[in-house]
Amino acid sequence: MRRNRIHRSPFRSVDMASSSTTTDSGACPWDALPAHLQERILSLIPVTELLPVAASSRAIRRLLRSPGFHALLTPHRLDAFFLLTPRLAVHPLSRRIRGTPPLAALCPPSYPLVSSSSPSRLITYATLHFLPPIPDGSYLLSVVVQPPPISSCILVAVSTGAIVRSYTLDNANPSRQWASRGDLPVPISLLGNAAVAGDRSQLFVLGRGPDSLLVFDLTMGTWEVMPVVMPQGLTTAHLFVHDGRLFLVGGVERLGEVEQVVVWLLEGEKLWREVGVMPAEVFNELVAGRHGSFWHFQAADRLGIVCLYNAVDGRLVMFDAADGVWTVLPRVSGLDAEESVRWFGHVLDPGVEILLEQHHQG
Repeated sequence: MRRNRIHRSPFRSVDMASSSTTTDSGACPWDALPAHLQERILSLIPVTELLPVAASSRAIRRLLRSPGFHALLTPHRLDAFFLLTPRLAVHPLSRRIRGTPPLAALCPPSYPLVSSSSPSRLITYATLHFLPPIPDGSYLLSVVVQPPPISSCILVAVSTGAIVRSYTLDNANPSRQWASRGDLPVPISLLGNAAVAGDRSQLFVLGRGPDSLLVFDLTMGTWEVMPVVMPQGLTTAHLFVHDGRLFLVGGVERLGEVEQVVVWLLEGEKLWREVGVMPAEVFNELVAGRHGSFWHFQAADRLGIVCLYNAVDGRLVMFDAADGVWTVLPRVSGLDAEESVRWFGHVLDPGVEILLEQHHQG
């Protein structure tokens, strides 16, 4: 049975101005709370749900600018929006297709709020155009955003060709120059997506032709091929990290036809263990009678949520690694397939900059 699940935040937007005047003798007025407790309470609320709260008073806006509040912020699953176009996004945990949240915070000098495993117009044009251009013959593999209170990021680019070279740029470095790093130790026809390790010290990268799992050390700038046997018949694969563990989702192909979509978990460094299979009714919705063809599908992930998207038919399904459940999302109609192919893969994680920009404009 298909499960259409709606996740709701346990935190609701609160009118902070009115809460300070409550007559409930058992309640503590908001203004009576120490600033550090106010910061901790607000840090538990998704940034997108803080928008109406931020409008309540100047005191709240000052608190949202405080270094203490910024240091408490962590990515919240309800703040992940998967962009279908520059104007349209999927909010998977509420099962909604909606307009994108304000994108003003993506303009310089703000730091990237979006990362992509493929060449990204959004990053290189709108956010990072003030940085040196990517080395000739290379493309952007990943953007590793450092957690608060550090406001910096490391860009990783790789070249194409018989020898794959890598480059990094740390935008906190005053030189703002691309540094040449290590070459891949084995010939690879194609690199797939990159997943950032939980401690942000490494990238896990898919190698295709032959299938392999690569690791790039961001500090040393070196590559390693992990001694893990990749699943047989793997196609349209996508790596993601959740709760410090590395997962792989992809189609399993037999005689040129994808028969199922499987999720694997890496155990140790040598074994992919199957932990889930896409249910038949979800699989049938995604492939849409295409005889199992998986070539038109793309994948994007954030915080353990993985969306698979058929840009041709506007079909979306979601896998939530937190509970192992697959969900069919509403179909998307009226989109230009070429435009959505270019954009899907970007994920917007709104940060506190959206709150500050909104009130700067107001």
